[in-house]
Amino acid sequence: MKKYRSRIKETQQNEQVIIDNIIEELDKKRNIAIHKMKQAQLKDEVSMYRLEETTLDYVLFRIRELTGRLV
Repeated sequence: MKKYRSRIKETQQNEQVIIDNIIEELDKKRNIAIHKMKQAQLKDEVSMYRLEETTLDYVLFRIRELTGRLV
């Protein structure tokens, strides 16, 4: 009976180590995902500002072009 109990206890400890390792790996992957998401958001913001800059450049170009024709 003692061997059986010690074997069960050993099995439970091994299972706990496995579970702890899984939790640690998932936590690492979560942090990586958060980091990548932040990078993607920054890229999206940069793209948005580039589009805004391009739009403003075009509007200014058209205004200058139209006012140049009127003069």
